[in-house]
Amino acid sequence: MSLARVEDPEVRLARLLDLQSLLASVSRRIGPAEDLHAVLQTVLDGMRSLVAFRGGTIQLLDRDGLMYVAASDPKISPEVAAARLPVGSGLSGQAIATRQPVYSPDLDHDVRVDPSLRRLGSNAGMASYLAVPLICVGRAIGLIQVDSTKLSAFDADDIRLLEGLATQVAGAIESARRYEAIIELERLKSDFIARVSHELRTPITIVSGFTETLFQVGGDVDDGQRQQILGRMRSAATRLSMLVDELLTVSGYEAGVIAPHPSPFMLRPVLEEVREASPAPAQVTIDCPPRLEIVSDKKLLRHALRLLVDNAVKYAGDARLTVAIDADTGLVAIDIADQGPGIEPALRGRVFERFTRGDDSLPGMGLGLPLARMLASALGATLEMLHPPEGGLVCRLHFTH
Repeated sequence: MSLARVEDPEVRLARLLDLQSLLASVSRRIGPAEDLHAVLQTVLDGMRSLVAFRGGTIQLLDRDGLMYVAASDPKISPEVAAARLPVGSGLSGQAIATRQPVYSPDLDHDVRVDPSLRRLGSNAGMASYLAVPLICVGRAIGLIQVDSTKLSAFDADDIRLLEGLATQVAGAIESARRYEAIIELERLKSDFIARVSHELRTPITIVSGFTETLFQVGGDVDDGQRQQILGRMRSAATRLSMLVDELLTVSGYEAGVIAPHPSPFMLRPVLEEVREASPAPAQVTIDCPPRLEIVSDKKLLRHALRLLVDNAVKYAGDARLTVAIDADTGLVAIDIADQGPGIEPALRGRVFERFTRGDDSLPGMGLGLPLARMLASALGATLEMLHPPEGGLVCRLHFTH
């Protein structure tokens, strides 16, 4: 199928002049490229001025290298907004992976189309699709994409127009992203310091307060009261130890001083240790073959599972550990499920980012899930979130070898 458009030379010259004027206008409106939202909106406006389309998006790569929709016109469905896709997946992923435009004049008869994405939310209304990568310093940082309800809605000139726009704005988008990242880093640093200070101060205050009480009026405290005081002090000390352990584990892993040392061991006793160490052992159930042996790092696995179980108990009040073995590969998967409210869609793409928390009224530093994923990676496993239609949350730790 030819994409050529036959035009009178004077008409074509006028179009090129209009294009140069539009690109210059877009460049002026972007300005210093500090506000990412404003930059993306300007680019969407430019896309509307260049090409006739039903829906358009700007897709970028997050810190994990996954594609997501950063801006859209019109608004996309929640399912599409929450999606995070690996590079190479679907037509968008191919545009980023190859750093070349990808055009599909008929999505229903294109073997490159991912069927699971084809009918996802607002994607279902598309008939034809065009994606052009955003290249900055030789690296694909995302793409601009347009679609239409008509078949063969775009041609070679549309591709060139969007390529010209992408070339003009890629640097500005990356500059705005980096500026936004610096601002966010400063905010996270301040939030982290405040949160750590608060989290550490609470158990320290309990221990120091009761210690002072025992010094001042210890002789007047009966045995029952003394046991209650010592129990509170022990719980506070345990909490303090766990907080420090989380911080040291994160910094040690990133510094490369924490490395896995795999060895064979029985899995069920480890799960039972995790249950007993949880805030509510009676609310944690285990379904695991009694003699199942795996090869992994017992200490790191126990740490990762403890973080996931504690997260389930904290937000849902219960946790169910279920172990499954793939009949074909023999690989083990451990599900940590709960019957709580689950994770709201707006947060699902960010739960593994540090300091992200669903309920700030509960104690914690927002390090548990990010640390659990880091430990899973060190163990040669993946950690993913599943959202059952009946509610609740499932954290699946799946060994890949």
